[in-house]
Amino acid sequence: MVNERRSVSETTTTKCSFIFRKLSSGTTIEVDASQVFQTIDGFGYTLTGGSVQVINQLNTAKKQELLNDLFSSNGIGVSYLRISIGASDLNSEVFSYDDMPTGQTDPTLAQFSLTKDQALIQMLKDILIINPNIKILATPWSPPVWMKDNGNSMGGSLRPEFYGVYAQYFVKYIQAMQAQGIKIDAITPQNEPLHPGNNPSMYMSSGDQTTLLKII
Repeated sequence: MVNERRSVSETTTTKCSFIFRKLSSGTTIEVDASQVFQTIDGFGYTLTGGSVQVINQLNTAKKQELLNDLFSSNGIGVSYLRISIGASDLNSEVFSYDDMPTGQTDPTLAQFSLTKDQALIQMLKDILIINPNIKILATPWSPPVWMKDNGNSMGGSLRPEFYGVYAQYFVKYIQAMQAQGIKIDAITPQNEPLHPGNNPSMYMSSGDQTTLLKII
């Protein structure tokens, strides 16, 4: 028999530890509410553009019922969401918030726009009506292709001369979402940073991530 102690807690609920006992007949979980360790902000999943597209195919009543089931205190009470900054590989099309014609760049981000993510933004607004306290984490799958060394939405790396511009891209995103009434509680610098095989995607080493975060 092997004992492994882990802790799970949530800021709004009872904090406790879990003891996992691995037995030949299975695993027994013992909950010790007297032991308090780290806190967890919430539980949830990624809301992709593809998910939004499917949910929006429901009629109004069914859509509202589903959102209530997912996000209300009378449902499962999802309390944390991850969303993509620009398209993920589960969107119906690839886009960033500052796409430019081939060969052109936009270092001042004058063309920055959330227009292509309006369906996601509207759904987030609907969710916030149900649960105003939900936390949102945002992650990019790829920067605009003109910032990348391969000029492609798939793979490649961030060009060194655009680290500062990409940092401002994050800032403009957070500010633009705030203007829509959506608070971004946290960001990560790159989805699956060592897997450049999706479309969109980008390779980003830990050193590259550190460099970007220091600028942000």
